[in-house]
Amino acid sequence: MSCNWFQGRPDVMAPAQPVEIESIDRDRFFGPENYEAEDGLRDAVNAALLLDQPLLLTGEPGTGKTQLAEKLALELAFPLFKFETKSTSVAQDLFYTFDHVGRFQTAQVSKDAAALHASNFIDFGALGKAVVQSLQAAEARALFPAGNLPAWYSGPGRAVVLIDEIDKAPSDLPNDALNEIERHYFRIRELQGGLEVKAAARQRPVLVITSNSEKQLPDAFLRRCIFYHLQPIGHERLRRIALRRLAALQVQSGPLLEDALQLFFDLRKPEYDLRKRPSTAEFLSFVAALSREPGALPEQALQPAHARRVLATLVKAPEDQTVAARHSMIAAASR
Repeated sequence: MSCNWFQGRPDVMAPAQPVEIESIDRDRFFGPENYEAEDGLRDAVNAALLLDQPLLLTGEPGTGKTQLAEKLALELAFPLFKFETKSTSVAQDLFYTFDHVGRFQTAQVSKDAAALHASNFIDFGALGKAVVQSLQAAEARALFPAGNLPAWYSGPGRAVVLIDEIDKAPSDLPNDALNEIERHYFRIRELQGGLEVKAAARQRPVLVITSNSEKQLPDAFLRRCIFYHLQPIGHERLRRIALRRLAALQVQSGPLLEDALQLFFDLRKPEYDLRKRPSTAEFLSFVAALSREPGALPEQALQPAHARRVLATLVKAPEDQTVAARHSMIAAASR
C-alpha cells in the first residue's frame, strides 16, 4: 500500500474528490487489550490492590506506564478516570474545581436561588469522580443540581484513577493531597461550609500514579505508595510485543523485524547519546509505518531507504536526527 497521499510539489493540484486516507487505527493496535505486564509489575499491582495503597510507576516515557492503568481498569471491569497533571495543577484539582467566574456572571442576571446553588458550578476531577462513584445513588445525588446524576456515574462501585505524570505538578501538590489520597476523602468548601465527601469503605478508588522522575517526590508521599520502576524493555520481549500488537498489519518474524529491532537498540546505546532515546511506543509506530512501505517485506532485510523514510517515527529531536544519520543503516540511504 502506498502512503504517498501528500506530494508537496507545485505541479500537484487539488483532486476532484477528497482523498481517502487509510490511516492505521491506533486504538486497535496500540490499545490496552494487548498490553503485557512484566512479572514484577504484576506483583506490584496485586500488592497495591491487596494493601489498598496507590501504585506509583516510574520509568522512561513510552514504557507503558499510562497504559497499565487502562489495562488494569479493563481487567477489573472498573471505570477509568484520568487526571492529566499540568504545571499549574493544585491538590484540589484532583477532586474538583469551582467556577467562581461563572457563578458571579450568573448572579448578575439571576437572583434565583436554585440557579445560584454552588452545585451548579462544581466540576469533579478524576479522584473526586471516583469517590462519588463509590457512593450510593441517593447520597451522590445530593452533590448535583436538582439531584440529577451525571452520565459518568455508574455506582455504587469502584473505579481506577490515573494521576498521570505527577512530577509535572508544583512540588506542593503531593504533600497537599497526602491525607485525602490516603483516606479517600475530600471537602467541598463551597457546599455547606465544607462538606466532606468520603469514599465508601468497600468501594475505594484504585490509584495509579505515574512519574517520569523529572522531579523528586516527597518521602512522606512515597511512604504511602507501592513503588515500581519500569526498566527499559529487552530485545526478546519487544519482538514478542511487536508481533502480537501488529499481527493484523502482517508484521511477522523475519529479517525486516530483526533489522528494525537492531536499529532501535543501536540508537539507544550510549555511543549515540541521543537527547531522547526512542521508546517502546515509538518502535511500534516505526514498525507499523514500515509495514505500509511498498517493497518492505518481512522475509527481506530492512532497506536503508525505507528506514530513512519513516525515521521521524523513531527519532524526535533535530540534534538526535543528525546523530542517527551516522548509523550505518541510515547513512546508506544517502549514498
